[in-house]
Amino acid sequence: MGIGSESDHSSANDETDNSEEKEQGEIIGSADDDESEGYCDIFVKPRKNAENNPTTVSTTEVDEQTFESGEQATDVHLEQQIQIPSQAFIQDNVETSIRNEQMEAPPGQQEENGTQYERPSSGAGPSWQRNPARGGSPQPMDIAWEETVTNITPYEFRSTAVGPTFEIDDNSTCEYVFNQLFTADMIDYMVERTNAYGAALTNANRPHTRYARNSVFRATNPDEMKKFLGLTLLNGHIRVPQQRKLFTYDDPLYYHPVFHYTMSCRRYEQILRCLYVADLGAKGSSKIEGFINTMTQNFRYMFNPGQDRSLDESLLLYRGRLIFRHYIKSKKARYGIKFYILTTADGYVLNIKMYSGGEVVEGNERKTDRLVLRLMRPYLLKGHNLYMDNYYNSVTLSQKLLDLKTHTNGTLRKTRKDNPKFVVQKKLKKGQHVWARKGKVYVSAWKDKREVYMVTTMDHPALIEVTNRFGKKKMKPKEVDKYNKYMSGVDRSDQIINYYSSPRKTIRWYKKVLFHIVDTAVWNSYYIYKKYVKKDNKYEYITYRDELIKKLIGLKEEKGKDLIRNSNKNDSRRHALQLTSEPEQHNTQKESSQPANHGHWPTRMTPSTNSKKKYAFLSCKQCSKNKVRRDTSYFCKGCYKSPALCPSCFEDWHKDM
Repeated sequence: MGIGSESDHSSANDETDNSEEKEQGEIIGSADDDESEGYCDIFVKPRKNAENNPTTVSTTEVDEQTFESGEQATDVHLEQQIQIPSQAFIQDNVETSIRNEQMEAPPGQQEENGTQYERPSSGAGPSWQRNPARGGSPQPMDIAWEETVTNITPYEFRSTAVGPTFEIDDNSTCEYVFNQLFTADMIDYMVERTNAYGAALTNANRPHTRYARNSVFRATNPDEMKKFLGLTLLNGHIRVPQQRKLFTYDDPLYYHPVFHYTMSCRRYEQILRCLYVADLGAKGSSKIEGFINTMTQNFRYMFNPGQDRSLDESLLLYRGRLIFRHYIKSKKARYGIKFYILTTADGYVLNIKMYSGGEVVEGNERKTDRLVLRLMRPYLLKGHNLYMDNYYNSVTLSQKLLDLKTHTNGTLRKTRKDNPKFVVQKKLKKGQHVWARKGKVYVSAWKDKREVYMVTTMDHPALIEVTNRFGKKKMKPKEVDKYNKYMSGVDRSDQIINYYSSPRKTIRWYKKVLFHIVDTAVWNSYYIYKKYVKKDNKYEYITYRDELIKKLIGLKEEKGKDLIRNSNKNDSRRHALQLTSEPEQHNTQKESSQPANHGHWPTRMTPSTNSKKKYAFLSCKQCSKNKVRRDTSYFCKGCYKSPALCPSCFEDWHKDM
């Protein structure tokens, strides 16, 4: 994501924030020992200052020990995890200090009728000014913008060794790496929820018509669920006008034997219809949010990232009816489900938050500030660098993250209220670069083809010489060069995932999100497999997906013609065991010198254990040849593969033998 464009969001309003004054106090982080990952609660602990004033607080001192425990397993306390001192809380303490100063003001300068005074944030002497904005209440003091530099605190990168947290070596397989991120427990949970939903769907729709597909749901198992996921991933490689074309026998244009040799079309569609990953009573976003939180927690637990982070939004195409469907003009899909994603600088996905409607925020806190703190919560106080675009960035947010030992860098909207006016309103010539500092937060403006505004706490703004990919040298601000280098993580992961996207058009939006999370797990496992197993930059994503799909559906290392020759398309069918005669009978028949029609008798089919019917029914093979659909409960026990035949079709079927 280069510096040349700004994101356009329909829901993004240029909301502004009142600047907050930092007084003396401390922010304390506490981690719950009972939680496996331990997200930290940040709250304000009052302490006395030199004048024994117990109400003065600050956001500059942080207890670092309590953030060692890592992350939180669930998002139960999302609304209570980050609590930055509110504007009203800070202003009350400022009022107290100013009233004390007014008591010491020169006698000739005190006025009546509720007139208040405030001391400027900078200046040599006690200069007093009138402030009639609020009767009896002074406005909070503010730090002035300066054009001088100050020391930047180099926070130590407090993280364990970068890389996978599980055992991995050069002999690790792609399936092993994928199973670390998409664990067997997740497969079992999907099987359990799918079986429960299938049983509920079957019972809810009785009575059924004769050929209703939801009349009976046969419970699935982990092996079958892996095959289902393997075929779904393979579905992302092949473009067909209809999904059923992938399971065709007769159409040579769309004949893909691996699909119907792995699972029948009817069974695949039945599992797809009943696929579920939440409680049966779940509604709205709760149908998928628990699954997303569990998967992203596992992404973070299995990989220790580097120092740099990028935060951006992604859009999953969806044009159906959905209350929180979003519109982003700059995205290719334009309409769909929006995700806020935190990744490493090179694309490994660490955290995902699905947009599910507006949230109520108390006080003057910006929603985007709260969102950024929520996504970055596992990595605060560890010395990370965060890169964001102008949708999230503000001077206030940069100061908050700086207090939590996290440097920021990114583009800035010109209309933010905290911006220095003499920087954002200055008319610049091409190549001109100006900046200002407030505390340790820098805001800069630079004009290339147009004005670009940046906010950073990492480096002093300065022009440096850079070389582009064509070898051309150019002067560019240091903060812009770093932004272009480390901000593309979300765009890269989004680009690679969309090359072979598994989701298909559906009216059930949560299933599309589910498959998108599965694709994300495949991408993350490919990232680890390529970097720590193959160690080859030329190893392609499609090659990894092919190898993984073969492992999931249980394909052996054989050619396509061998698959057709050595397998039977009925091996995966429901009545394969009941309808197939014993092998000894087939061998005896082939080697016997008796007439070919010896032992051919119509026999009733045995129903499955879950069926309430007296006999099982299948389509008559002879009638199917004549383009007639007719079900029968008889099969020939003397013929090879025991074909289903109507009693009236027995003679016609055996004429060719």
